[in-house]
Amino acid sequence: MLTKDDAYALGAVGPTARGSGIVTDMRTLGYAAYKQIEFEPITETAGDSYSRCIVRIKELYQSIDIIAQATTKMPDGPIDMKVTGTPNGEFFARTEQPRGEVIYYAKANGTKFLERMRVRTPTFANIASLLKVLPGSSLADVPVLILTIDPCISCTER
Repeated sequence: MLTKDDAYALGAVGPTARGSGIVTDMRTLGYAAYKQIEFEPITETAGDSYSRCIVRIKELYQSIDIIAQATTKMPDGPIDMKVTGTPNGEFFARTEQPRGEVIYYAKANGTKFLERMRVRTPTFANIASLLKVLPGSSLADVPVLILTIDPCISCTER
């Protein structure tokens, strides 16, 4: 069980957080075309594996609706852009991915090569949730508990 308070304290994001009743979704900030899309973050409050699965299932149907809205609201115009290099400066962005919030940081030096690039994936935020859900669980429940936070092992490789 991952309570709302525990999910918040451990920094859970995405369906892991929403399955514990935390209303969080970076798309509600209105970046890119999301300011023109109507939707509400899907939450469940029980904080168990079932709740995390239900959030994901409901988000599948919600994604179909978001795609339908996006295709009808997409403006006419060119769809490609020429990239000529990077400006000198820093960039920080937070976006929502299927597993939750991802953070990008880039530092450019005015050449075609980035000076620094860092990505904080949702798995890094959610892996700490296992500290609350695994202790006291039966061995048979461990795979389900791990899989319902949907870890991406390659996302954590450094």
